[in-house]
Amino acid sequence: MCLDDTIVAIATPLQPSGLGIIRVSGNESISLIEPLFKAVGNKLKEAKTHKLIHGWIHEDGKLLDQVLIVVMRAPHSYTTEDVIEIQCHGSPIVLRNILSLLLRKGARLAKAGEFTQRAFLHGRIDLTQAEAVADLIHASSDVAANLALQQLHGKLYDAINQVKNQLISVASLVEANIEFPDEETEFTQRDACLQSLNCAAADLENLVSHADQGRRMREGFSVALIGRPNVGKSSLLNTLLCEQRAIVTPLPGTTRDSIEESIQIRGLAFRLTDTAGIRDTEDLIETAGIQRTHNTWQRADLVLLILDASEKLEEDDLSLIHEVDKNRTLAVLNKKDLLSEELPLWHEEISGLESVLISAKSGAGRNELEAMLFAKATLEGLPQQDDIWLTNLRQQEAAKRALTALSRAKEGLEQFKGEEFLAVDLRSSLNALGEIVGETTADDLLGQIFSKFCIGK
Repeated sequence: MCLDDTIVAIATPLQPSGLGIIRVSGNESISLIEPLFKAVGNKLKEAKTHKLIHGWIHEDGKLLDQVLIVVMRAPHSYTTEDVIEIQCHGSPIVLRNILSLLLRKGARLAKAGEFTQRAFLHGRIDLTQAEAVADLIHASSDVAANLALQQLHGKLYDAINQVKNQLISVASLVEANIEFPDEETEFTQRDACLQSLNCAAADLENLVSHADQGRRMREGFSVALIGRPNVGKSSLLNTLLCEQRAIVTPLPGTTRDSIEESIQIRGLAFRLTDTAGIRDTEDLIETAGIQRTHNTWQRADLVLLILDASEKLEEDDLSLIHEVDKNRTLAVLNKKDLLSEELPLWHEEISGLESVLISAKSGAGRNELEAMLFAKATLEGLPQQDDIWLTNLRQQEAAKRALTALSRAKEGLEQFKGEEFLAVDLRSSLNALGEIVGETTADDLLGQIFSKFCIGK
């Protein structure tokens, strides 16, 4: 990537709004915009850093918009380069006109995530902080936003660095013993080194142990709504969403494809998927929908098995009751409003499942269902204010490789294996930890990571 040119992008959505922002970064930013800006007061090149200046953007005397400009001088800016942000009116036409002007004058349109990538390449942030920027922008819940803020603050970097420092202290002693065998530097600190490796392994194991849960909290818990036709799956989806998202009819088999929507319960995101009703059918389209239901159900973090509380259980119901994983399934007894008794007579049939009685039609029991969903999702705990969790698969896989190599190093040290083998395992662990924070990450992987960012960030 070329870091010498000046890049520009619109940093706000292209839709009518009160304010729009165009971001420019590069060593030529100020000289590029200076002739295009008619300031009310000081000239742009004389502006103090991080101070707003009022004026007009123009082209050869033709006014394009009245703006506020802030100059952020290197190295005290997001990218560590000279950065200028133009705050103009949020008209898509105005934003495009100013962007086109800057491109004609020599700026280059920024790629997705290029501002953050420059911040990373210039050493202002590490890779976990860069990923946290994207996570914060796309956070679907309060918990996900808080996890992203922890990483953006550098807490994951600090935790990884602490483990690295413990390994480096051991590796330096091992390397010294290898490099200077004639200096009588006998490896006498084996116990101290083993203690350091045990501490490092414990810290790393703690990070890895929360990785799956952290990833689910970042992405949202997937919840599959399953059941035979006409038990109220689509009605329940609409009730939880508080809107008529899915079509509801008395005819069985209305839902033939999956419908996915998101909700937030107590600050935690859930991705609900309404699925086709499961039954024996010769309809090819409905059969395809049922197969998709099975695939969705198997991959889901949690499952809501919807049963009709006002009717007897059918063979399809009983089959599902026996098939579901009871650890991740809640039985939702729907149509409470049509039930004459306090509980359906067949309630004993689902004694092995947690259950809740509701009416998707009236909304009765909805709060209880949401509370049970939240409790099910947080059995492994919620991140506390100072907790540090890995939140994506890339970080998780690198941490597992680091832990595997570290375990080999511990075993080698305990079994008095050669220092050369110990040094190789320590180096493998350090390299994997370096991948997490971006010290040893391949360029193609970096490109993949930053391509998922917004243009202008």
